[in-house]
Amino acid sequence: MFEEANRLRAERGDDAVADLSLGNPYNEPPAAFFEHLKRESELRTGLRHRYMTNSGYPDVRARMAQHLAGRTGLPYTQEHVCMTGGAAGALNVVLRVLLEPGDEVVLVSPSFVEYPFYIENFGGVPCVVPCRADFIPDADRIADACTANTRAVILNAPNNPTGRIYPERFWQDLGRALAGRSAAMSRPIYLLFDDPYYHIYYTENAPPEPSRFYDQTIYISSFSKDLGLAGERIGYLAIHPDAAAREDLQRAMPFALRALGQVSAPATMQRAAAALVDEPRDAVRAFYRKRRDRVEEALQAIGLDTPPLEGGFYAFPKSPEADDMVFCRRMLDEGLIVVPGSAFAAPGRFRMSYSVDMEVLERGLEILKRSV
Repeated sequence: MFEEANRLRAERGDDAVADLSLGNPYNEPPAAFFEHLKRESELRTGLRHRYMTNSGYPDVRARMAQHLAGRTGLPYTQEHVCMTGGAAGALNVVLRVLLEPGDEVVLVSPSFVEYPFYIENFGGVPCVVPCRADFIPDADRIADACTANTRAVILNAPNNPTGRIYPERFWQDLGRALAGRSAAMSRPIYLLFDDPYYHIYYTENAPPEPSRFYDQTIYISSFSKDLGLAGERIGYLAIHPDAAAREDLQRAMPFALRALGQVSAPATMQRAAAALVDEPRDAVRAFYRKRRDRVEEALQAIGLDTPPLEGGFYAFPKSPEADDMVFCRRMLDEGLIVVPGSAFAAPGRFRMSYSVDMEVLERGLEILKRSV
């Protein structure tokens, strides 16, 4: 997408192109991030840029655990946390630990386009279960898709690409259903909760916490989206304090980091994450809410059905043409870059990101309006 957008801009000029394809955070990191970097740059002692234990600095992991304990009410400690190269790095570490060739991982469509590739990296088999018509998953359908070969379920909320936040009742039902399936098979089915958009929500309350309802949950998190640090590649994973084989998992995660060549998360960014993990996100939500409200207004005026924009920075409207690939190619000819729903295992829709400059967003909405 980067390359296609650059090609179009080179051919037509910046003012003729609206790239609404990528989830590249447009918000600048908070002032506290730059203040932290300034302090870091002035320190010349302490050997602060060497290797550390592969799972990360103990004090940094303790801060992540404290943050999660505050969110969930559960007794997370530093032993449950491993620092990683972003959420994508964390998810690959977890899958490297969990999967043997032929093991299955259940996905819910629509879901992040790269999940199947991560699973297949380790010989796993993606098993896709469609959401309900309202883009909320069906807990029983997920559990029914779990077989003797199923090792994990991956869920992401606020969801990329739909923008939906899954209600507490869903997590309660899923916890019960997965606990039942795990017991029936005498092995745990882990829930991998991918939550990089957790702090970007437009509902009255923060999204529900899956770990409160299922003790085989592993959090996959990062600071890429909410704090605008996607290019710094800093994230973490956190194993539920009551997870089955927890100590084995804790020992295996650092080894997987080394086996995958991550070795450890970047030292300076680990310390930045510890300094910023509890930074207020009100300004971030306000930044994206302005764009979200404009997109919602425009899509309603155009008449394109879209799931409620509850969190994150994507909309997932219904394609005006039955073939979403054809529609997205036509939009490309018009100078609007969006992603076909087929990429997310949801044909007939398209994803548009509103993590862009307002001028670019308005240009894209105008192209969409005159082309539909």
